Amino acid sequence: MNQTLKWFEDYKLIATIRSSSTEDAEAMIKAAMDGGFHLFEISMQTPQAVRLIENYSKRDDCFLGVFAVTDGEMAQRAINAGAKFVSSSYVDRDIITVAKHNDVFVIQGVMTPTEAFSAYQFGADLVKIYPVSLVGGPNYVKEMRATLPFLKLIASGGVSLENAFIYLKDCVAVAIGKALFDRTLLRADNWTEITERARQLTQKLEALRLPK
Repeated sequence: MNQTLKWFEDYKLIATIRSSSTEDAEAMIKAAMDGGFHLFEISMQTPQAVRLIENYSKRDDCFLGVFAVTDGEMAQRAINAGAKFVSSSYVDRDIITVAKHNDVFVIQGVMTPTEAFSAYQFGADLVKIYPVSLVGGPNYVKEMRATLPFLKLIASGGVSLENAFIYLKDCVAVAIGKALFDRTLLRADNWTEITERARQLTQKLEALRLPK
Protein backbone atom coordinates (compact mmCIF):
# COMPACT_ATOMS: atom_id res chain seq x y z
CA MET A 1 0.00 0.00 0.00
CA ASN A 2 2.83 2.40 0.79
CA GLN A 3 4.28 1.77 -2.66
CA THR A 4 0.91 2.62 -4.21
CA LEU A 5 0.70 5.84 -2.23
CA LYS A 6 4.16 6.74 -3.49
CA TRP A 7 2.87 6.75 -7.08
CA PHE A 8 0.34 9.42 -6.10
CA GLU A 9 2.83 11.38 -4.01
CA ASP A 10 5.45 11.33 -6.77
CA TYR A 11 3.35 11.97 -9.87
CA LYS A 12 0.34 13.84 -8.41
CA LEU A 13 -1.46 14.41 -11.75
CA ILE A 14 -4.17 11.86 -12.56
CA ALA A 15 -5.56 11.77 -16.09
CA THR A 16 -9.28 11.00 -15.94
CA ILE A 17 -10.35 8.88 -18.91
CA ARG A 18 -14.06 8.96 -19.68
CA SER A 19 -15.38 8.28 -23.19
CA SER A 20 -18.20 6.58 -25.09
CA SER A 21 -15.58 5.27 -27.52
CA THR A 22 -12.98 2.62 -26.71
CA GLU A 23 -10.73 3.96 -29.44
CA ASP A 24 -10.90 7.52 -28.11
CA ALA A 25 -10.26 6.31 -24.56
CA GLU A 26 -7.11 4.53 -25.67
CA ALA A 27 -6.00 7.57 -27.68
CA MET A 28 -6.55 9.75 -24.60
CA ILE A 29 -4.33 7.49 -22.53
CA LYS A 30 -1.60 7.51 -25.17
CA ALA A 31 -1.74 11.29 -25.63
CA ALA A 32 -1.42 11.92 -21.89
CA MET A 33 1.38 9.35 -21.59
CA ASP A 34 3.24 11.08 -24.41
CA GLY A 35 2.94 14.27 -22.37
CA GLY A 36 4.53 12.67 -19.32
CA PHE A 37 1.53 11.42 -17.33
CA HIS A 38 1.91 8.22 -15.29
CA LEU A 39 -1.33 8.12 -13.28
CA PHE A 40 -4.61 7.22 -14.95
CA GLU A 41 -8.15 6.48 -13.84
CA ILE A 42 -10.55 5.05 -16.40
CA SER A 43 -14.32 5.18 -16.00
CA MET A 44 -15.92 1.78 -15.69
CA GLN A 45 -18.66 3.17 -17.95
CA THR A 46 -16.18 3.38 -20.84
CA PRO A 47 -16.81 0.62 -23.42
CA GLN A 48 -14.37 -2.27 -22.98
CA ALA A 49 -12.92 -0.67 -19.88
CA VAL A 50 -11.84 -4.09 -18.60
CA ARG A 51 -9.78 -4.73 -21.75
CA LEU A 52 -8.09 -1.36 -21.44
CA ILE A 53 -7.27 -2.09 -17.81
CA GLU A 54 -5.80 -5.45 -18.76
CA ASN A 55 -3.61 -3.87 -21.44
CA TYR A 56 -2.29 -0.86 -19.53
CA SER A 57 -2.00 -2.36 -16.05
CA LYS A 58 0.91 -4.46 -17.34
CA ARG A 59 3.04 -1.43 -18.21
CA ASP A 60 5.80 -0.36 -15.85
CA ASP A 61 5.43 3.34 -16.72
CA CYS A 62 1.66 3.48 -16.22
CA PHE A 63 -0.25 3.23 -12.95
CA LEU A 64 -3.87 2.70 -13.89
CA GLY A 65 -6.98 2.36 -11.77
CA VAL A 66 -10.70 2.85 -12.21
CA PHE A 67 -13.32 5.36 -11.13
CA ALA A 68 -17.10 5.54 -11.31
CA VAL A 69 -17.16 2.20 -9.49
CA THR A 70 -20.68 1.70 -8.12
CA ASP A 71 -20.58 -1.56 -6.15
CA GLY A 72 -18.36 -4.30 -4.84
CA GLU A 73 -18.92 -6.60 -7.82
CA MET A 74 -17.74 -3.92 -10.24
CA ALA A 75 -14.72 -3.26 -8.03
CA GLN A 76 -13.85 -6.96 -8.10
CA ARG A 77 -14.07 -7.10 -11.90
CA ALA A 78 -11.73 -4.15 -12.20
CA ILE A 79 -9.28 -5.63 -9.72
CA ASN A 80 -9.34 -8.98 -11.52
CA ALA A 81 -8.43 -7.13 -14.72
CA GLY A 82 -5.41 -5.55 -13.02
CA ALA A 83 -6.65 -2.18 -11.68
CA LYS A 84 -4.15 -0.80 -9.18
CA PHE A 85 -6.79 1.24 -7.36
CA VAL A 86 -10.57 1.63 -7.31
CA SER A 87 -12.41 4.90 -6.85
CA SER A 88 -16.06 5.75 -6.29
CA SER A 89 -17.82 9.10 -6.25
CA TYR A 90 -19.32 8.44 -2.82
CA VAL A 91 -18.64 6.39 0.30
CA ASP A 92 -19.48 2.71 -0.20
CA ARG A 93 -18.44 0.15 2.41
CA ASP A 94 -18.80 -2.79 0.01
CA ILE A 95 -16.29 -1.24 -2.39
CA ILE A 96 -13.89 -0.60 0.49
CA THR A 97 -14.30 -4.18 1.74
CA VAL A 98 -13.61 -5.69 -1.69
CA ALA A 99 -10.54 -3.50 -2.16
CA LYS A 100 -9.15 -4.34 1.27
CA HIS A 101 -9.69 -8.08 0.78
CA ASN A 102 -7.66 -7.82 -2.43
CA ASP A 103 -4.99 -5.56 -0.94
CA VAL A 104 -5.86 -2.84 -3.47
CA PHE A 105 -5.84 0.92 -2.87
CA VAL A 106 -9.30 2.47 -2.48
CA ILE A 107 -10.41 6.07 -2.99
CA GLN A 108 -13.80 7.38 -1.82
CA GLY A 109 -15.59 10.50 -3.01
CA VAL A 110 -16.98 12.98 -0.47
CA MET A 111 -18.42 16.48 -0.27
CA THR A 112 -18.67 17.18 3.46
CA PRO A 113 -16.36 16.80 6.48
CA THR A 114 -18.76 14.18 7.89
CA GLU A 115 -18.50 12.10 4.71
CA ALA A 116 -14.74 12.57 4.64
CA PHE A 117 -14.33 11.33 8.19
CA SER A 118 -16.64 8.38 7.54
CA ALA A 119 -14.59 7.39 4.49
CA TYR A 120 -11.45 7.56 6.63
CA GLN A 121 -13.03 5.48 9.42
CA PHE A 122 -14.19 2.83 6.96
CA GLY A 123 -10.66 2.47 5.61
CA ALA A 124 -10.35 4.65 2.50
CA ASP A 125 -6.70 5.19 1.58
CA LEU A 126 -7.40 8.53 -0.10
CA VAL A 127 -10.41 10.83 0.20
CA LYS A 128 -11.56 12.47 -3.02
CA ILE A 129 -13.39 15.78 -2.70
CA TYR A 130 -15.86 15.60 -5.59
CA PRO A 131 -17.07 17.62 -7.39
CA VAL A 132 -14.59 20.03 -5.92
CA SER A 133 -15.44 22.98 -8.20
CA LEU A 134 -19.04 23.00 -6.95
CA VAL A 135 -18.27 22.95 -3.22
CA GLY A 136 -15.85 25.84 -3.02
CA GLY A 137 -12.70 24.96 -4.94
CA PRO A 138 -9.23 25.42 -3.42
CA ASN A 139 -10.52 27.40 -0.43
CA TYR A 140 -12.87 24.56 0.53
CA VAL A 141 -10.07 22.02 0.26
CA LYS A 142 -7.87 24.22 2.43
CA GLU A 143 -10.55 24.37 5.12
CA MET A 144 -11.14 20.62 4.92
CA ARG A 145 -7.44 20.03 5.33
CA ALA A 146 -7.29 22.37 8.32
CA THR A 147 -10.25 20.64 9.97
CA LEU A 148 -9.10 17.08 9.26
CA PRO A 149 -5.32 17.35 8.82
CA PHE A 150 -4.76 13.58 8.97
CA LEU A 151 -6.67 12.98 5.72
CA LYS A 152 -4.87 12.38 2.43
CA LEU A 153 -6.94 14.29 -0.12
CA ILE A 154 -7.51 14.28 -3.87
CA ALA A 155 -9.29 17.11 -5.69
CA SER A 156 -11.55 15.97 -8.52
CA GLY A 157 -14.38 17.36 -10.63
CA GLY A 158 -13.71 20.69 -12.28
CA VAL A 159 -9.96 20.98 -11.67
CA SER A 160 -8.56 23.36 -14.29
CA LEU A 161 -5.14 23.73 -15.85
CA GLU A 162 -4.84 27.03 -13.97
CA ASN A 163 -5.75 25.89 -10.45
CA ALA A 164 -4.39 22.33 -10.41
CA PHE A 165 -1.25 23.38 -8.57
CA ILE A 166 -3.19 25.47 -6.07
CA TYR A 167 -5.04 22.31 -5.06
CA LEU A 168 -1.75 20.48 -4.69
CA LYS A 169 -0.84 22.73 -1.76
CA ASP A 170 -3.38 20.73 0.28
CA CYS A 171 -3.85 17.55 -1.75
CA VAL A 172 -1.75 14.49 -2.45
CA ALA A 173 -2.97 14.53 -6.06
CA VAL A 174 -5.48 16.06 -8.45
CA ALA A 175 -7.64 14.36 -11.09
CA ILE A 176 -7.83 16.26 -14.37
CA GLY A 177 -10.45 15.38 -16.96
CA LYS A 178 -12.23 17.93 -19.14
CA ALA A 179 -9.50 20.54 -18.78
CA LEU A 180 -6.99 18.15 -20.33
CA PHE A 181 -9.32 16.33 -22.71
CA ASP A 182 -11.26 19.29 -24.06
CA ARG A 183 -14.27 18.12 -26.08
CA THR A 184 -13.37 20.34 -29.01
CA LEU A 185 -9.94 18.72 -29.18
CA LEU A 186 -11.45 15.25 -28.90
CA ARG A 187 -13.93 15.88 -31.70
CA ALA A 188 -11.11 17.11 -33.92
CA ASP A 189 -8.82 14.19 -32.97
CA ASN A 190 -6.29 16.82 -31.96
CA TRP A 191 -4.14 14.50 -29.86
CA THR A 192 -1.06 16.66 -30.39
CA GLU A 193 -2.64 19.55 -28.46
CA ILE A 194 -3.76 17.22 -25.69
CA THR A 195 -0.20 15.90 -25.41
CA GLU A 196 1.08 19.47 -25.26
CA ARG A 197 -1.34 20.32 -22.45
CA ALA A 198 -0.21 17.23 -20.57
CA ARG A 199 3.44 18.14 -21.12
CA GLN A 200 2.93 21.66 -19.79
CA LEU A 201 1.45 20.25 -16.61
CA THR A 202 4.13 17.62 -16.04
CA GLN A 203 6.91 20.09 -16.80
CA LYS A 204 5.47 22.56 -14.29
CA LEU A 205 5.32 19.79 -11.70
CA GLU A 206 8.97 18.95 -12.33
CA ALA A 207 9.93 22.62 -12.09
CA LEU A 208 8.27 22.90 -8.69
CA ARG A 209 10.34 19.95 -7.45
CA LEU A 210 13.64 21.59 -8.34
CA PRO A 211 15.51 23.08 -5.37
CA LYS A 212 15.21 26.84 -5.14
